[in-house]
Amino acid sequence: MKRRIVLTALAFVVPLVFAVGVNVGQAVAGPPPKATGIANCRIFSGTGTLAPGLTPAGSPGGVIMHFTGSISSPAGGLCPNSNVTSPPATQIVGGTVTGTGIFLPPKGMNGSSCVNFDGPDALGVLLETITWTTVGSPIAPTTVLYALVPSPVSGAPTDTITLAAPPGFALKAGSFMAPSGTHTTQLQTDIPGPACGPGPYSSFNILGGFVLV
Repeated sequence: MKRRIVLTALAFVVPLVFAVGVNVGQAVAGPPPKATGIANCRIFSGTGTLAPGLTPAGSPGGVIMHFTGSISSPAGGLCPNSNVTSPPATQIVGGTVTGTGIFLPPKGMNGSSCVNFDGPDALGVLLETITWTTVGSPIAPTTVLYALVPSPVSGAPTDTITLAAPPGFALKAGSFMAPSGTHTTQLQTDIPGPACGPGPYSSFNILGGFVLV
């Protein structure tokens, strides 16, 4: 069983690593420039999917998650806690964050059980891309590859998913590569947890959160 889970994670990681390579190559090859400084923006809304969907008992194997969130305020305005040091006179006014990842349960458990997803499931790997909307110069997207993040889901009556490193491991490319220790995304969702109805819960809404890179 453990071998099967490891092979599943590797099969998922390999295409993501190649995707990171494409993003890095595009960022380095030409415009738009890679921004420096810190981006700290709220997530206002979004949607996501879980496969398989969560149920009280769950099923063997992990859970693949896709999500897309908007960091553009419906009322407009800047990300007030961001500080773009270059390109000069550039301000972040919004953007989009997308991600695809796999959650893996401990040996002998079902990853898509509501109580395990909001508990011992670990994030095996997740590739996230943030595209930025700016005033001033356009800037390159930020790509973060999270891996081996223990138990990133918590909360009741609905789940909050916090992607952070450390304690997890993350590789970052594109804009806002430094400081290397700053890369956190939090998604406040309407996924019921840890208790849930019969389900399956295969789609969800993002109600809030933030990105910090």
